[in-house]
Amino acid sequence: MEKELTIVLPSYKSRELIIEHLNNFSKKLKFIIIDNSYDKKLKKELEDKFKNVKVFLKKNIGYGSAINYGSKHVKTKYFLVMNPDTKIYKNTLKNLLLAAKRIKVFGALSPDYIENKNKNKKVQKNNIVKQKQLDGGAMLFNKKIFQKIKGFDEKIFLYYEENDFYQKCDILEYDLFLIKNSYFYHSQKGDSSSAIYKNNKEKYYGYLVGGWHGQWSKFYYLKKYNGFMFSLIKCMPNLIINIIQLIFKSLILSNKTKYLYFKIEGLICSILGLPSYKRNKYDNYK
Repeated sequence: MEKELTIVLPSYKSRELIIEHLNNFSKKLKFIIIDNSYDKKLKKELEDKFKNVKVFLKKNIGYGSAINYGSKHVKTKYFLVMNPDTKIYKNTLKNLLLAAKRIKVFGALSPDYIENKNKNKKVQKNNIVKQKQLDGGAMLFNKKIFQKIKGFDEKIFLYYEENDFYQKCDILEYDLFLIKNSYFYHSQKGDSSSAIYKNNKEKYYGYLVGGWHGQWSKFYYLKKYNGFMFSLIKCMPNLIINIIQLIFKSLILSNKTKYLYFKIEGLICSILGLPSYKRNKYDNYK
């Protein structure tokens, strides 16, 4: 297994989770960590303690871009992308690799999401199930095919990067598969960030930035595959509702005013064709 698989971990402010994560794996498995919080102390600590780990520091290039960067340093046939707060169960890696060798050509494979693999889990007659989309908490890629697909769209900083990847797989006729006899659990399910912030101000601003990118990425993704007018018609009702909500909540001094403003700004910037530039102002790369 160690000669065939590398684990790629995109990380952002996840120091404690990464250390805990690495302690649960074989020291023979290769790990590539792309740390988007540019934590120099973390890099030294991990590379001194774990000889199977390579850490690359980045000034928050985004989730998809981090995976693309990490994939370029993978020297094995397959690599598994995981979040630092993702847990995989016994035999998950083994069964994923067995499935990969059986299928041979695929866009991505994912283990089955479950909190407790022994709870209400029925025996599956077919452990390999074709899907239109996968749960992004843990995904296995064939490096050569990933390169042919050209990885994730680096114009997308956060949200919809996986939707975009699945769409590209569909267009290029690379199927996605759920592997039902392998399991994982993601504590932040549905969220590509497992950040642990220093204080509430930093956390709140991260929440605002998330709202901005949610709207920016939604319009960009829709426009990419359906055209400008379709995307505008699709997003306009939500924009009007958010503007009305912003006016109302401004009058009552609601604490949700800023979040609505960020959502509106993100969508308008995307409509105008501006890049996904918004970042957390508390990021410190010293």
